[in-house]
Amino acid sequence: MSEQENQIMTDDKQQTADKLWLVGCSIITAIAAFVRFYNLELKPLHHDEGVNGFFLTTLFREGVYKYDPSNYHGPTLYYFALAFSKMFGFNTVSIRASVAIFGVLTVVLAFFLKNYIGKIGSLAAALFLALSPGMVFISRYFIHEILFVFFSFAIVVGVLYFIEKQKAGVFAISAMTFLLLICLLPTALNLANAIGEQNATLVWIVRVGLFAVEAVLVFLIMRMLLAWNEGRAIYLILASASAVLLFATKETAFITIATMLIACLCVWIWRKIYRAAFGEPKANEIEPVELTWRNFRARVGDSSDLTLLIVAVSVVFAYVGILFFSSFFTYSEGVSKAFEAYSLWTKTGTKDHTQNGIWAYLKWGMKLESPILLLSALGTLIALAKARHRFAVFAGFWALGMFAAYTIIPYKTPWLALSFLLPMCIIGGYGVNELLAAKDKIVKLLGALVLLFAAAILGIPTYDLNFQRYDDDSMPYVYAHTKRGFHDLIKQIEYYADKSGKSKDAAIEIVSPDYWSMPWYMREYPKAIFHGQFADATASEMIVASTAQTAELNRRYGASYKHAGTYPLRPGVDLILLVRKDLAEANAQDIYKISKVAP
Repeated sequence: MSEQENQIMTDDKQQTADKLWLVGCSIITAIAAFVRFYNLELKPLHHDEGVNGFFLTTLFREGVYKYDPSNYHGPTLYYFALAFSKMFGFNTVSIRASVAIFGVLTVVLAFFLKNYIGKIGSLAAALFLALSPGMVFISRYFIHEILFVFFSFAIVVGVLYFIEKQKAGVFAISAMTFLLLICLLPTALNLANAIGEQNATLVWIVRVGLFAVEAVLVFLIMRMLLAWNEGRAIYLILASASAVLLFATKETAFITIATMLIACLCVWIWRKIYRAAFGEPKANEIEPVELTWRNFRARVGDSSDLTLLIVAVSVVFAYVGILFFSSFFTYSEGVSKAFEAYSLWTKTGTKDHTQNGIWAYLKWGMKLESPILLLSALGTLIALAKARHRFAVFAGFWALGMFAAYTIIPYKTPWLALSFLLPMCIIGGYGVNELLAAKDKIVKLLGALVLLFAAAILGIPTYDLNFQRYDDDSMPYVYAHTKRGFHDLIKQIEYYADKSGKSKDAAIEIVSPDYWSMPWYMREYPKAIFHGQFADATASEMIVASTAQTAELNRRYGASYKHAGTYPLRPGVDLILLVRKDLAEANAQDIYKISKVAP
């Protein structure tokens, strides 16, 4: 067989392998999307989701959001959810979908690691991310954590591709264009509203004009970036934007950034130790470019390019940060509050949620995420033993560092585990790749079996946790979650509101001191008043109280209201629904009439 024929066969095999890899990417992405988007309304909103929903409601209706670092996290969650709510409606599915999409995108980012942990490794890492019970569970939550995980990952991918790529690819160009739209579009809308004031026609005329100006501006900026070293700078600019969005999502960003930097230093130290003990590592057969400071600096270019890049990265970091923390230039105090957050967080991190013990994450993880924890340990050992794949060594130290940091910190909540599960999935995928790439057939078979068993072991609890026992407090990740019976309370309120003839205008007095996430479900009831304590109520259609208030309920409301049911809110908290007697008795008569005519 000629050399040309050999080359053709090699090319055919490569094309077949590439097609199979793309098929694998599609299947894994479809799995990730299904388990994250299917029946998003199934579980009632958690207490924290209800609080986030309260802030979003104010932003959606009044256009007002003010960052408060004392008890709450950053603004990114609300603005992304606002966009989804404007497009798809202001409802539970929309706000949770605004988080779920980042859960899917986190899985997609793993495919971009094929040049660093191998094609099979990238598929395995993506599969672990797609099926991780915790990753799926929190992706179906309207809280900040999945956005935080995505931006963490995006920083890493951005830096990797800046070092590797000779020019910007289609995904980078699309992401950069989207970033520019995020930066410019809301400002254009605010300006149009200010110019047009109450004249709807004028507002739309100004909007169209500003959109045209914005489109031209985005086009000019993108053309300039693509002409600069074929757009390679876009990757580092996106990494910078991801970094500031990480800080604008949660205050724990400094832990992630610090751990990544320490992991880079550990890679350099480990290779020094390895060379001294075993000699130079073998040639790197995966990474296309050595991930060294020398190559990073070479990609920057000459001194003028360095200056321009520093300016571009700094401007994007500062502008995007100010944009979000200032609520798109409507709340200047938000910028200074972004710095206040860290002194407040350090106090919270040593006092609250400390009852779970130092090994809480290990116990929770081994119960549901054991394949990821074990394979991450295996992958880290392989990476350290070979020392040839710098990114794999980095991922191992990144996973170990994040796990150590959150284990040491007394503050323990299940969703924080996602910050170390991310690098664990990556290094676990690398471990699988190395097993399947081995020359020994037994090792290959072992790798295939490990991957299959890992997927099965993750898939079963993912289904159980997310679609069966999502409110069972004995399950990891279920943290004082609202009970499914709470939905029955909401249905009863809606039923009696309709029976009263007032529908959404029915008056509802909530006197229970515990009621979150009820404000989200009552957002369309303008006369639902959350007192949080006993209040005078003789004319309202309904009262919602707590079983802890039972002793006083009859004395205060017994003459005018009738008990309609008791419903769970969360562990240890049950709510009582009282309905005005004439409304309750009318309902009883309707039921009696129906029963008399029934066959």
